[in-house]
Amino acid sequence: MLRRVAGPGCLRTGIRGTPAGGPPDGDRRRAAFDGADYAFPLMSTGEGKHGDDTPTESATASSPAKTGRRTGRRTTARRVRRLILLITVPLALLWVVDTAGNLRQQEAPPTEAAQEGAGQPLVTPTGPPDAPEERRARPGESHGVSVPPPDVGFARETEVWSADRTLTVIPGRSRVYGEGPVRRYLVEVEEGLPGFPRAFAEAVERTLGDERSWGGEGALSFQRVDEEPVDFRVTLASPELTDELCAPLLTNGEVSCFNGTRSVINQNRWVSGVPHFDGDLETYRVYVINHEVGHALGFGHVNCPGPGELAPVMQQQTYGLQGCEPNGWPFP
Repeated sequence: MLRRVAGPGCLRTGIRGTPAGGPPDGDRRRAAFDGADYAFPLMSTGEGKHGDDTPTESATASSPAKTGRRTGRRTTARRVRRLILLITVPLALLWVVDTAGNLRQQEAPPTEAAQEGAGQPLVTPTGPPDAPEERRARPGESHGVSVPPPDVGFARETEVWSADRTLTVIPGRSRVYGEGPVRRYLVEVEEGLPGFPRAFAEAVERTLGDERSWGGEGALSFQRVDEEPVDFRVTLASPELTDELCAPLLTNGEVSCFNGTRSVINQNRWVSGVPHFDGDLETYRVYVINHEVGHALGFGHVNCPGPGELAPVMQQQTYGLQGCEPNGWPFP
């Protein structure tokens, strides 16, 4: 159905239900764009007073053909803009959602496995920290580690006959343990021995730092150092090197000794102890340290005082107990 609208020579497709004569002047453009997708010129109907070749007031402002072309261009431009909006708005929304997801992934906290792996430290030194020499530990105190009854039973390593025949001083300095005159010592271990050299040094330090050791009752105090001057050395050596360090004493690769300024601990005795200690390796280790260090302090051998009594620490308990009970302490 075609209806005539304002302006001669131009018809527009009408809107069903629009009153004859079209909408009011203010709604003409809206009706044209809302009701029809485009406008087109018609041949002259002869109704105009001067025909299509005679300019009229409306024609002077804009001819029907030009008006139709402009309207068509505007309609097409608007359709293009609508199409662009229909395409770009969903794409923009997708981009926003995707970007927000990526940001959440980037800012997400680490997983439990990552937290456990972070922060986790790589190597922790086990040696005691350096300390001023004038700092004295209370009886039984050991650079932040309480002294036993000492548990020096480290992992039992296999026996050997020989190793590298090179002695290495274990680094580190302890506090002063005890109240009496200070006796300084260092710990050295033959390279190539099975076990942990630092663990041996810590066992020696804990033993001599205990109030039941030679520093008991305020007699002496002890400090481990890693350089001269020292009063004595405590050395862990293979049976072969023990024989050499103990000469001219005959150890036959079986026992420990004291020679010169060195208390030599036989690796195989440190690892296995002796049968008559009934598997009490901890007590034997305490005994062999205190016994050989006792020689460094000037003490000689003694015998069992009587059956059933505790063996004196300077008794040669490695060879037998003579009816006494095993004991590793000077002041038990």
